Amino acid sequence: MSTLLIHVPAMCCPVEGGKIEEHLTAMDGISSVRCEYSSRTVIVEHTLDDIQPMLEAILSLGMEAAPIGTGSHHLLFSVPEMDCPVEAGQIERRFEKEGIVGAEFNLVNRTIAIEGDDQLVKRVIAAVEAYGYSAKPLKGREVKVESDPIPWGLYIGALLIALLSEAIELWGEYATDSFPFSHDVGEWLTLGLAVLAIAMSGITTFKNGLLAIKNRTLNMNALMAVAVVGGVLIGAWPEAAMVMVLFQISESIEQLSMAKARRSIRDLMNVTPEKAMVAQGDGTFEAVAVEEVGPGALVRVSPGDRIPLDGRIVKGNTSIDQSSVTGEGLPVDKEPGDTVWSGTVNRTHTIEMLVTAAASDSLSSRIIDAVENARASKSPVQRFVDRFAAVYTPIVFVVAAAVAIVPPLFDGLWSEWLYKALCLLVIACPCALVISTPVTIVSALATATRCGLLIKGGLYLEEARKLVNIGLDKTGTLTRGEPEVTDVSYLMSFDERLTGSLAASLASMNKHPLSQAIVRWAHHQNLPTYDVDEFEAIAGAGVQGRVQNGLLRLVNLRWLEEAGLADESVRTAFAKYTEKGMSAVALADTFGVQAVFGLADKIKDDARDGLRQLADVGLTPWLLTGDNKTAAHALASELGIKNVKAELLPEDKLNHIDNLQKNRLTAMVGDGINDAPALAKSDIGIAMGVRGTDSAIEAAHIAVMDDRISSIATLVRLSKMTHSVLIQNIVFAIGIKILFTILALTGFATMWMAVFADTGTCLIVVANGMRMLHAKDKLDRMAEIARR
Repeated sequence: MSTLLIHVPAMCCPVEGGKIEEHLTAMDGISSVRCEYSSRTVIVEHTLDDIQPMLEAILSLGMEAAPIGTGSHHLLFSVPEMDCPVEAGQIERRFEKEGIVGAEFNLVNRTIAIEGDDQLVKRVIAAVEAYGYSAKPLKGREVKVESDPIPWGLYIGALLIALLSEAIELWGEYATDSFPFSHDVGEWLTLGLAVLAIAMSGITTFKNGLLAIKNRTLNMNALMAVAVVGGVLIGAWPEAAMVMVLFQISESIEQLSMAKARRSIRDLMNVTPEKAMVAQGDGTFEAVAVEEVGPGALVRVSPGDRIPLDGRIVKGNTSIDQSSVTGEGLPVDKEPGDTVWSGTVNRTHTIEMLVTAAASDSLSSRIIDAVENARASKSPVQRFVDRFAAVYTPIVFVVAAAVAIVPPLFDGLWSEWLYKALCLLVIACPCALVISTPVTIVSALATATRCGLLIKGGLYLEEARKLVNIGLDKTGTLTRGEPEVTDVSYLMSFDERLTGSLAASLASMNKHPLSQAIVRWAHHQNLPTYDVDEFEAIAGAGVQGRVQNGLLRLVNLRWLEEAGLADESVRTAFAKYTEKGMSAVALADTFGVQAVFGLADKIKDDARDGLRQLADVGLTPWLLTGDNKTAAHALASELGIKNVKAELLPEDKLNHIDNLQKNRLTAMVGDGINDAPALAKSDIGIAMGVRGTDSAIEAAHIAVMDDRISSIATLVRLSKMTHSVLIQNIVFAIGIKILFTILALTGFATMWMAVFADTGTCLIVVANGMRMLHAKDKLDRMAEIARR
């Protein structure tokens, strides 16, 4: 029996994992399959000699898979030349030929991510260099936004020479009387200057273009090389030179624009300090790189500094600015025992914290990974654009060849039609169309983090605009998840403050949530507490103990009935609370019941506003809870929720979600282990991140880090805005291509105009996509309007 580990980047929840398990377990020779969603790894016990069928089975589900061998780890490569889907496609096809699988291409960062060992590093570099590109391994998760230095002096010189070539040609053609050279000398000067300008600016383009043609692919370098050579051959020397120089200058401007886009996204999210003040054996604190600090280390954070790692406060009280994680602008008070996240800011006092997660597993790292690896779950628009790009360039190349050959067979104007075909080649690259999509998606995902939303891929971001139904868990989603004393009925008490103190004294000895709620209530009432003797629990009923020599009990109604202490007034007091879906507990002494405490899980401050926001974006809420019907309907009545399903087991929630999905797109919101199946089953699973269990957050597609229901409405609005920008970019890019195709065929477009059209379009759609980085203010205004 052998064990195989397979890395599946797109396997982020049990939905994908269930499909993989179903396919693999159906194969002969496989005894067990287990999915680890945190590392996106499939663990297979098998007796097969060839692992390829297992990889192909996963690939057939539309998910990339790569075997993880001994010493395997996450590899990241920087490929500066990979700024277009054509280049990415070339490298991907080369990887397939070399047997390299599981690679993820990120055009925004110009990186390739893959799981493998040190031997794979050499294979990846060799495969990339086969196309004339460079691949540099990056250490850790840090992606530095770098761009190669641009030789502006060389390009400007080439531009001046190309302009001089153009000027000499025009002078010799239109002012022959004043032209100082003979016609032949003028032509040789024009040709010589044009060739010099092409050589100064186009060596790299020709080199990469020849490599692409050698490998039977068509990228922008190949198309430009063919167009420029064609221009020289038909005698359009100055224009061919201008096309090459303008192409290089435009590409450089585009490179700067994309570098700015990447830098903006990284700067927006990379807020974690590089070092942490870690406690040493002699009691001192020293600065240590966060990558070297493991869980269990003691870290000191001074006022004004950012929290370096996820952890739990062990000493000190302070206020923390959590806006980088939750989007909430107001600082949150923290005390010993509270959780703090890396990247958040310590505002007021020095604290000491115990590290709970390594830097690579911190919340901020997971947020950055979710944004930068969004391509693992492509949106419908992304899939359409990728399919379009795969066929667009070959089709245009074939059309250009037809334009150059077919019409001249009838009219004999070979030079004229060849020129038109060359113009078509210049505008044949789909870079503007394809690069705008990931820039828009990643910019929107970065903005989502500022709004308190962690979205695990472009698919869920774009699909959120189609949501119609939304299932809401009760505890932790609509309510705080902590019971509070909301009312007290005093029955035999002569001193209400003393009665409260006695109840709090007894409750302070117990960790039950209802007892802790009484303790918090007494603290807010400034009530003193007393020592308790002979404290013990009453099985299934409550607790008892002696306070100031008197025997007291905190018990439920059933115990009081059995003890004969439940008269009509006691039953009435209990009924008053239970009919409202509240919990009730009584303080009793030997003579009877002194008081009955009514406790309820308090509704979140944001719940009512959040439900109004959901209605504003067209979502129908369904309350799906495991609580009793009385409590569920009481909460629904108070919040105005019409659709209620109570006393549900986890499988019942899953079935209700399945029924809702038969009609329209459905989301599920929850925070507990019992919500995980429904979260995974729903079209979009949403976990309440701050209170949510690890299993709920892992199963969900989106985590609401500020625990606000209204943030889900923000998600829908962001989804609609993102889709709108995507469509704008697609329509504009395709429209410009069509327009210049028509102009080229009718003879109104020139080659240098086509260069500007292609690169200019790319710059415009990238800038339009980057507008999503600044969408938070508009989203906030939309939410404010909905509240009015």
